[in-house]
Amino acid sequence: MNDPKVILLRILDIIGYSKDKEKFATEFLQNVSLQALLDLLNTLPQDKKDQLQQQIASVGNNPQTVSELLKSHFTQSQIEQGIQNASKNAVTEYMKAIDPTLSETQRTNIANFARELNQSNPTTQSI
Repeated sequence: MNDPKVILLRILDIIGYSKDKEKFATEFLQNVSLQALLDLLNTLPQDKKDQLQQQIASVGNNPQTVSELLKSHFTQSQIEQGIQNASKNAVTEYMKAIDPTLSETQRTNIANFARELNQSNPTTQSI
């Protein structure tokens, strides 16, 4: 199970999230992507950062074009690592934020789910 949206939806089910799970997951993953982009931009020298920011601003909200621009400055591995780091940080922060509201059963179910994920994909770091 490597699909981040499926994983996030499962977490929302476990914690009993009562609002629109699809909307939450979509917005959460958009924020993760944006954070990954910002993190990658911050690794560039200022002149290249300014240039790439201008290029991204000029293409607007076209994910395909933004992706192509990123690939012209970063390797696929760097992009994937950026997304992985941003995802891990976002999930960690979310779990910290909701932890005080979780029951022991919910905490146990989250821990069991994290173990399932780690067993199905040993390269995945714990949530």
